[in-house]
Amino acid sequence: MQRRQTKITEFEATRLLENFRRQPARPINICIDGNAFAWVKQNNNITSTGNTLCREIHAWAEAIGQRNVDALMLCYPFQYWQPYELTEIMHALASHFCLSESTQRCHRVATKISEINNEHVALLKGLGFNHYHIVLSRDDLEDIPRLESLVKLIRQYSFSGIGIQIHDADCLDDLRDHVKDVQQKIAPDYIYIGLHPKLLNREMESKGAMIFDGEEELEEDCIYMGLEGTSRLQSLVLQNFCSPQRYLSALESGH
Repeated sequence: MQRRQTKITEFEATRLLENFRRQPARPINICIDGNAFAWVKQNNNITSTGNTLCREIHAWAEAIGQRNVDALMLCYPFQYWQPYELTEIMHALASHFCLSESTQRCHRVATKISEINNEHVALLKGLGFNHYHIVLSRDDLEDIPRLESLVKLIRQYSFSGIGIQIHDADCLDDLRDHVKDVQQKIAPDYIYIGLHPKLLNREMESKGAMIFDGEEELEEDCIYMGLEGTSRLQSLVLQNFCSPQRYLSALESGH
């Protein structure tokens, strides 16, 4: 079946999601990017960024049912959410979807290096995250000893895997020496060269694999929440509204 390329109405979206819900249950993958909720802080009518996300979680569960979650990714959690809000978000996910408690699960958190400290890592581990994805800037690559220290902290909490993301450069040669340093001194499960964290094929996330933007990205049955989030459910592609007001109106109406 080919993906539809034309825009659809809200009614059509509801009908198509209902059809998806009626099909045999398939696991889904969920990605939540904190940056997609940055606008909430500028809206005086909204008291809680976390509550806004929890409402979208509820809306998705109503639309597609309580599905098993294969992979979960939470990006930049400490940029716009307080610790208590993160607890509420994980409770909402666990209440509306089936989050695995298996040691084989992949609940990944992606943070900037500035977000990594003992308190934050302990909280994330307690919330069930077991894979860590560190997003590095070019400046971060100039201080490998600091990165080594923070990776050591993360490993003390027995995370199952650690990946490194490095922002792309105009010329890969500009990154070559930095990449070698990271491979030799950090020994991550993978190095991802790209701008934004994404849900990746788990089979490639091992043995120091090098993954470039656009490669090994999960596409089928993936939900990306937040403003402008684009989700793919089998042949259906849906994008959240780009306007905060329309996004909030959709949450109010339950769509």
